[in-house]
Order: sequence, then structure tokens, then C-alpha cells
Amino acid sequence: MFTAVVRITGAGRLEDFRERLRWLMVRDLDAEAYTEHHQAGTLEYRFEPKLGIPFPAFVQASGDFPELRVEATWDNDGVHGRAVIEAGKLVEREIGKKNG
Repeated sequence: MFTAVVRITGAGRLEDFRERLRWLMVRDLDAEAYTEHHQAGTLEYRFEPKLGIPFPAFVQASGDFPELRVEATWDNDGVHGRAVIEAGKLVEREIGKKNG
């Protein structure tokens, strides 16, 4: 099963980021269903994607809110990964198989 979690953190305009991302996702014909989970200082989006994580929408929104950090983690049938986006640019990326 493919699962993914994307967290947005930072001292910035989280609610504005949320609205911008929502606007981008509604216009993305390939966007898949997700759930939103929020707590103080964090936005979180959970997916069970069939096509993949909608990175273009998160990258674009990140470029509009450079003070925020977008971190995605995923597991796709034993292959896990992590990516961090800041100011609209990929700054970290890890992909590997689970041990065990």
C-alpha cells in the first residue's frame, strides 16, 4: 500500500498556505483525495495515492510562502522516502528500503 504524509511547519502564514494549497489542488485534474489534520503550528495532509504525491502543488505553494517548511514522508510497498521543500525548492531527499 502507498501512504504519504505531508507536514507544513514554520513561523509563517499557515492558514494562507492552506488556502493557497486548496486552490491549487482543486485545479489539479490529477489531484487525489486527502485528509487534513491540524494542530498548533502544523498543517498535515495524509494521502493513499494511486498516482503519487501531488508535489507540484506543494512546491508551488512553498514558493509563495518561503518561510514555511514542507516535509513529505511516504511508504510504497516497503520503499520509504522523505523529501523537504523550502522556498519552492527541494532541499533534502532520501529514498530507501525498509530493513527487516
